[in-house]
Amino acid sequence: MKTVLVGRNLEELEVLQERVQNLPGIQLEGTFDDAQKAVRFAQEQNIELAVLDTDITGMDGICLGRCLLGKNPDILLLFISDSELYAMDAIRLHAAAYLLKPFSQEELLYALETARLLSKRVKKRVFVKTFGHFDVFVDNKPIMFRSGKAKELLAFLVDRQGGTVSTDQVICALWEERPNDEATQNLCSKVSKNLSRELDKYGVQELFITNRGIRRVDTELFDCDLYGLLEGEEQARKQFVGDYMLDYSWAEERMGQLNKFVLKH
Repeated sequence: MKTVLVGRNLEELEVLQERVQNLPGIQLEGTFDDAQKAVRFAQEQNIELAVLDTDITGMDGICLGRCLLGKNPDILLLFISDSELYAMDAIRLHAAAYLLKPFSQEELLYALETARLLSKRVKKRVFVKTFGHFDVFVDNKPIMFRSGKAKELLAFLVDRQGGTVSTDQVICALWEERPNDEATQNLCSKVSKNLSRELDKYGVQELFITNRGIRRVDTELFDCDLYGLLEGEEQARKQFVGDYMLDYSWAEERMGQLNKFVLKH
């Protein structure tokens, strides 16, 4: 998360910076002891998380948080304070956390992890359509896949609902007529790289996770009609008319399961 720190003096900011800058998931973009400068910077750089001291120069941290939200409703706020005086105000701003000084590194880590999870929910810019033909939309615009196999790989992973998939499983589904030899394994690796590149062009590469031949999708980063149906959402139920990923033969079994699921429920 692109992050800024705003504190009351440079000495405290330096200490906080040392505690924050190397933590996983945090991309520290700047530190400020002036509220107005922080507002301008956050707006220009599209900051995702602001760590704010409630006692700062120019305006109090709560007012600053309110101002930042006015500029960017999706920004996440994490307050640090000497007292509980502003805690209720922080709650009204839907702050990710409110830390009382002195706080431990464990408390800071927990607060930042909470902010990271909230950030994932905010960032659901992706909708995956599985009913009928498979398509992926980013900000309501379809991804125009150059590689049909890369698109099919993503469809297969979406069908697995976040579960891990091995190279052998991918080959069995996507290349059922080919032998599982070195050439096919290299082809599978190439398709995975193509998928990463295709998603990266649309700024959503993080939803595809691969490590040492194991692949999966991060289901927290996108909405999906299939998942909505399985979770009992009425809108998804209305959208499902019996067809599922019609372009892929490996999806036929799931389509049968979904039709039985709808009839049962």
